[in-house]
Amino acid sequence: MTPGLAQAFISAREGIPAGVSLADLEERLGRLLDTARAHWPGVDLDGARFAAHLARHLPADSTPEALERLHLPDLYLAHACAEGVPAAHAAFEAHLLSEVNVAVARLKLPPAALDEVRQLVRQKMLVPGPDTPPKLAAYPGTGPLSGWVRAAALWLALDLQRQRSSHDTPKDDSTLSLLVDPGDDPELAYLKTTYRTEFNTAFGQALANLSPRERNLLRLKYLDGLSIDQFGALYGVHRATGARWVVAAQQALLEETRRLLTERLRLTGSQLDSVLRLISSQLDVSLSRLLRSRVD
Repeated sequence: MTPGLAQAFISAREGIPAGVSLADLEERLGRLLDTARAHWPGVDLDGARFAAHLARHLPADSTPEALERLHLPDLYLAHACAEGVPAAHAAFEAHLLSEVNVAVARLKLPPAALDEVRQLVRQKMLVPGPDTPPKLAAYPGTGPLSGWVRAAALWLALDLQRQRSSHDTPKDDSTLSLLVDPGDDPELAYLKTTYRTEFNTAFGQALANLSPRERNLLRLKYLDGLSIDQFGALYGVHRATGARWVVAAQQALLEETRRLLTERLRLTGSQLDSVLRLISSQLDVSLSRLLRSRVD
């Protein structure tokens, strides 16, 4: 057993949890460390540093028993990678980089783009920035590291596709112009032509006023074309929960657009509802264009 594990754990937490003996804590941490090391033979990480790392993963009011619910071997490897242990980098490359292929399979990327995504995953996960640690340092251990890598790979691949498509797509800020149809009745055509700037501004502001998660949900659905099953896999929830989140984000966007337009324009309720119904029916088109330039 590596000595000093309990002391390193206590120092990182600034105290020992109530009702926990030092000997029991030392025994538990030693057992967890041995289990993690056995999973990654050859990856040699200082035990005391790992114990301190574990301490920082527990909420202040939790007990050491909560460590048993974490993915300890994955936490060990992630921390060893963040610490720059060469054998850990090799293990990550051998056992986890293949998750990139799984994550982006449905995107049908060409080989060159797939290689670029792999390289981006390596860079983000393993290489520290000028003032920041590698992304693996933030792995919380609450879910499998493979799933965490898949999610990161998917985000990077989608972002790469967005960057490339933005170079090929003419920029047009006139969102409402996408909604004009030659078959519109005269009242709707007049409203959309007369109040085009106001509607564009309100729609864009409404999108900006959503929460980051709501904007990301809309981006994933309308810009990246993710299915409900992919939402569930990405966020770790049931597909029905993912579907409810998307519907709620859509509703929040339309309600916020209506609120802003009510403040800006003097339209009757029926006029405003008519145009909002049209926006709702054309949400795929208008959001796809707007999200390319305005969603963070």
